[in-house]
Amino acid sequence: MRALLALFLLCATPLAAQNIIPKGQGDAALFAALQQPNQIVDGAATWPIDWDRQAPLDLIVQAVYASAYGGNATSLEYRIVTPVQGGYVMGAPFELPGAGIKEVQTHPEGAVLIQYQYRDGDPRCCPSGIVSTILARVVP
Repeated sequence: MRALLALFLLCATPLAAQNIIPKGQGDAALFAALQQPNQIVDGAATWPIDWDRQAPLDLIVQAVYASAYGGNATSLEYRIVTPVQGGYVMGAPFELPGAGIKEVQTHPEGAVLIQYQYRDGDPRCCPSGIVSTILARVVP
């Protein structure tokens, strides 16, 4: 049904990446699908991608959660979802090494995720580094 994914951390920046994929925002149906106990969906960034090579286009989703108990802590969750009539089929969440996606580029193996990365001494608001990860399709 869905291609598995693998993450490869890259040290070098010159990748076989192609086009930059425009960033979008989640809609009300995606926010509802992302809802979790004791968490508040605070935002969702999306990037359309032909992940399983079938229509419709899938979405790489970066969901931002705030705790329902208050405080200023947030957490990020990443998944690939497929839009279907009236909602979304949710892929399993996966982890990334960075501190949020800055940009997504197409790649022959899947996608290149350019992420913010905290460096020593960076304040919580402002990661100053960049790390690239290939999100690759793994076909069983």
